[in-house]
Amino acid sequence: MEFIDFLNKRVLILGLARSGEAAAVLLAKKGAKVLISDLKSEEQLKNVVARLKQVYPQIKFHLGSHPDELIDNIDLVVISPGVPSNIPILQKAREKGIPVIGEIELAYMFCRAPIIAITGTKGKSTTATLLGLILNKKHNTIVAGNIGKPISQYVLDLKESDLLVLETSSFQLETIINFKPQVSVILNIDIDHLDRYDSFSDYVIAKYRIFMNQGKEDYTVINADDPLTLTCSSRTWAKVILFSVHHSLDEGVYLQGDDIMAIHKGVIIPILNRKELKIPGEHNLKNAMAAIAVSLIYDVDLDDIREQLRSFTGLEHALEFVDEIQGVKFINDSKCTNVVSLKAALETFHSPSVHKNIILIMGGRDKGNDYEPIKSLIKEKVGHLIIIGESGDKIQNEIGGYTVTHRAKTMEDAVNQAVSLAIPGDIVLLSPACASFDMFRDYAERGTVFKGLVKDKRV
Repeated sequence: MEFIDFLNKRVLILGLARSGEAAAVLLAKKGAKVLISDLKSEEQLKNVVARLKQVYPQIKFHLGSHPDELIDNIDLVVISPGVPSNIPILQKAREKGIPVIGEIELAYMFCRAPIIAITGTKGKSTTATLLGLILNKKHNTIVAGNIGKPISQYVLDLKESDLLVLETSSFQLETIINFKPQVSVILNIDIDHLDRYDSFSDYVIAKYRIFMNQGKEDYTVINADDPLTLTCSSRTWAKVILFSVHHSLDEGVYLQGDDIMAIHKGVIIPILNRKELKIPGEHNLKNAMAAIAVSLIYDVDLDDIREQLRSFTGLEHALEFVDEIQGVKFINDSKCTNVVSLKAALETFHSPSVHKNIILIMGGRDKGNDYEPIKSLIKEKVGHLIIIGESGDKIQNEIGGYTVTHRAKTMEDAVNQAVSLAIPGDIVLLSPACASFDMFRDYAERGTVFKGLVKDKRV
């Protein structure tokens, strides 16, 4: 689809979240006639509506519903990631031959900089952030997408000499058409978002779309330890670079004992010892390996790669150390919104054989979770499970019998219970394995509330 000239084009944007707002501003700057629709009311969206109207009074709004007549005389529909791509108004738009795309496809039309796109069930934000820090030592690098600010906020200012690291979710990849990263990275694929997809296969297919437009001049960086990602190596036209914790490789990044090694352009390169990384767990080791693989593609100096690997302490809300009070450690892993992330978190901590020392706070809005993969870890490591949120009954029924289980009505209640149960040497871990929207605006607010409640215990 070639829709570069948007002057007087009539564009409907569905979903006024961050990406919807960014898309509206980009289109308004390009002279499009923009209509925004969201299921929320004008009262709920008054701040963002006021902000847009102040600068772009020509933008029109229809809030509270998505009636079919919105697509009358529309040239293009742009949807936010949170809007399911199969809702009735979008089906009717496609029947009428109206293109339906997402915000990253829109922004791609104007992007002059090479794109490194990262996807996976877990680790996208950590890898994107670390990679951005490394690449920025040699190239002007912007990190955007699902991690924070939408790509549309940057594209008009990017130059061909810049690099764009883009965290991409399956929701965003559903609606790409021509989007083509110079480097795509697939960290892992595991069960998630079954509240959105009819089957796990549909979720996997959405992830695979990240490399569908890549050619032989591009790169696909793949986790060789994950069967579903390794399958991609035979499906992409791009040059495949592997990373692995468990296997030696002919080219790529791998582990030799405790040493992270790389083979790049036939040259064996020692990177550093895994114990020098400050981010914990095997999953973060793999994230670091993926970042190393991409950094070598862009010829970043080895000393700069090592410096950033040694100094990177991870992301807020991702296995973030909050405090230690009277011998009890508090860990904020609010960014954990699926079972695979919780599994990785539990595997990070080692319980003494005589005492299961993890007090786990989990729950929220269920996303079709299957809790089978964590049952043995709950039984082995979790002394107390404190359940919050809408998914309480499901979690109670599926894993409550594997440890001592408690229910909490609020985060404050959960923290108070955890403090009363903990003894020196315990770890209070907030790792919800669920979305936050039943109780909080997003995972960041959930984590911030948890941290505030913990800090109050020290006063």
